[in-house]
Amino acid sequence: MKHANDGQGDHLPVHIARILDNPHSDPTPRQLARLRDARAAAMRRFEQRAAENCGLQEKILLWAQRHTLLLKRGSAALGFAVVTGVGLMLVEGLMAETDAVDATVLSQDLPLDSLLEPHFSRGLHE
Repeated sequence: MKHANDGQGDHLPVHIARILDNPHSDPTPRQLARLRDARAAAMRRFEQRAAENCGLQEKILLWAQRHTLLLKRGSAALGFAVVTGVGLMLVEGLMAETDAVDATVLSQDLPLDSLLEPHFSRGLHE
């Protein structure tokens, strides 16, 4: 149930805190004993499991879990390399096109004075 002091978006955290802070919601001694026994049993199972040799599948899963960050970084680096390679190919294509235009201009028998005019290159682009 929503309390009058709850804000519009923070109903659940405030409600949970109110329930946990209520002295009547403390566990009974029987519940505490069961929690203590469950914790002790879980720790025994954990220690027993930790002493066992892990299988191949578990080793692979642990390796993958530990190296996830490295895999992410590697894929980011590979993506960056691909983008850089594509950019370099585009730049090379533009440079080859510029070289072709230069060769065409130079193969024509134009007087040197016409090449030095300020608006000469504007006519090439049109």
